[in-house]
Amino acid sequence: MISFDRYHNKALRCIDNGENLFITGKAGTGKTTLLREIRDRYQGKKVVAVLAPTGVAAENANGYTMHSFLRLPLKPYLPQHKVLPNLYQLDESTENVVRSIDLLIIDEISMVRCDMLDATDMILRHYRKSRKPFGGVQIVMFGDLFQLCPVVKKEEWDTLKEYYKSLYFFSCYAFKKLKYRVIELKKVYRQDDREFIDLLNDIRTAKVKLADIQQLNTRYEPNYVPKVKSNVVTLMTHIHKTNDWNEMMFSKIRNKLRTYDAKARDWHGERSPVAYHLELKVGARVMFQRNDNIGHQYVNGTLGWVKALHKDSIVVKKDDGELVNVERAKWEQYNYFVDKKTKTIYTEVSGTFTQFPLKLAWAVSIHKSQGLTFDEVAIDAAKSFTFGQVYVALSRCRTLEGIHLLSQIPSQKIKADKVVQQYMDCIDKDGIVSLPEEFEPIKYETGALELNVRRSVFCNVRDGIKKFYSHTIYDLEYAKKLFLYKGDKVCVNKIFSSVKKKWSYSDINDGNCPFVVRQYKDAILSCQDMGKRLYVDIDGDIEVYLAKDPYGSDAWAFKFRIGKVKKLIAL
Repeated sequence: MISFDRYHNKALRCIDNGENLFITGKAGTGKTTLLREIRDRYQGKKVVAVLAPTGVAAENANGYTMHSFLRLPLKPYLPQHKVLPNLYQLDESTENVVRSIDLLIIDEISMVRCDMLDATDMILRHYRKSRKPFGGVQIVMFGDLFQLCPVVKKEEWDTLKEYYKSLYFFSCYAFKKLKYRVIELKKVYRQDDREFIDLLNDIRTAKVKLADIQQLNTRYEPNYVPKVKSNVVTLMTHIHKTNDWNEMMFSKIRNKLRTYDAKARDWHGERSPVAYHLELKVGARVMFQRNDNIGHQYVNGTLGWVKALHKDSIVVKKDDGELVNVERAKWEQYNYFVDKKTKTIYTEVSGTFTQFPLKLAWAVSIHKSQGLTFDEVAIDAAKSFTFGQVYVALSRCRTLEGIHLLSQIPSQKIKADKVVQQYMDCIDKDGIVSLPEEFEPIKYETGALELNVRRSVFCNVRDGIKKFYSHTIYDLEYAKKLFLYKGDKVCVNKIFSSVKKKWSYSDINDGNCPFVVRQYKDAILSCQDMGKRLYVDIDGDIEVYLAKDPYGSDAWAFKFRIGKVKKLIAL
């Protein structure tokens, strides 16, 4: 048990004052202990909800996963879309809680994608009937941005990058309106060895020296294998490696094998959430793969040992000693549809998968381990593939001596995201964040870009004929109303920032200095001569740049791609 220092007490005072906080710090600085203190302090005084992005983190914080509590779909949330209430429909009891929440705590915020926070903001505002960020709920976040970053599939990021500058929580739309303070906890409590703490600090920020690598690799034990009945957890980078390790340990158990077959209906695309043919033995090390939303006896990531195998149930003894009678669980798969005209997301159940929510777990992924503490751990991190992965694995253990490295860790695998460091550099001594333009989410206009055009241009705008449309605005004051300015400077598109670092109003370059300063999805082209108005979709970004009018004066010009002509009406 740690004794709170001045940073912990400062955080408590700020929460008492109703401030929104991001509480950060190195691994082992007492973030989880402080979280529990905050939750217990307000027991019976405020309605407190504790959420986390993963099951392991949720269990460690005695909370819920964000997806299960708020019924978040697995697909990305797209800002500016109108979402049908049934997509995020809460059960009656959860809805009542959401409407009553005073304080929302989010643990392991480094792993929370920006779109998940925007979805949370939308849900809270919807059910609480409030326009305030997060429906007026006080927000307290815990996490270390130098640990594991948010996970996203390539095809999902291809969609999200049109809206967000990064995947981190500070890039979400809700945080543009939310005032919050950052408090960094300084003292490390998990480890006592100063040399080990310094080593972890260097690895955390990817500022490792040769001496650090040499010290780390003294723990290299290529032939080390924990005993079958040992509680030593093996941490690995990839799922397929954990599977191979678990099969090897499983084969050493002499007890009778029993197989449980899943029941699937129209399950397609992605791999099944657990094994279709689940093979278990009494004495097997297992991990739960989903939350128990009925009895609340386990969550995704809970570890235990199989004690009995029955036809319709499995008895598991959790690591805390509690016996759980596990029954089959059902997963549902959805199809999603986006109506571009109404900007509405639709969903329907397309398939189901029913099976016991268990898998072998002598070895677990490093992602599953974040937030946990071990006295002894085996680690295979030579093929680390993302920021913070090596640091998370090593910092799970209390001592350097408790670490068994199954592979040496190359220095190039120790990575830290520069975006994170840039964000941390934007925090002043009082914990106030001042983000530069490149961190802010892309601004999309809810309305259409309205332009007056010439007859010749109007007549040539047709699907498949004139895809690119260019126009020049000679009225600079009117242009300023259309496009976003910051301190009389234009917001430069990220694509062009590497060409020239400082763009200004005077940069002309013969009309070849594109700026994406405001995002529109639709345009209305009006032609007074013809008495007609054309409604079109804008495909991609609008390029805006300085040009010259026929008399040599400055004028604004812009160019965009027309994706589709939607309708034609009379003025």
